[in-house]
Amino acid sequence: MKIKVFTCSNGIELIVKHRKSAVVFEMNQNQINNKYNVTYKFELKDFVELYNYINMIANEAWNNLSPKGADSLGSDYYEYYDKELDTNGYLRIRKNTISIDRPALNGQKLYQFNKKKMESFIYDFEKLV
Repeated sequence: MKIKVFTCSNGIELIVKHRKSAVVFEMNQNQINNKYNVTYKFELKDFVELYNYINMIANEAWNNLSPKGADSLGSDYYEYYDKELDTNGYLRIRKNTISIDRPALNGQKLYQFNKKKMESFIYDFEKLV
């Protein structure tokens, strides 16, 4: 699994991991708190770098990735179900900001993408950079 860390303007680190068929967002173990919501506010150049990196690794993780708008619940990245934790996580993206509601307070995992959710995420992300 490959790992890259992005530090946002408020000092919080977003850890991006990827392997074949998965891209995972995690938080720094030392920054875990008792809040479900984590908001990452980036400087524009860092937000663009994050977009470029996610686009690159998504194409490594999945063949024939084709960014497009969500057309079903299965492709909408807003909500994802974590089988391992048996709970949901939520993701929102705005200009220079990613906001995530963690699936659980224990652990570092914030969100795990499948191919369909990544395609709609990149589609929306691209409009903001």
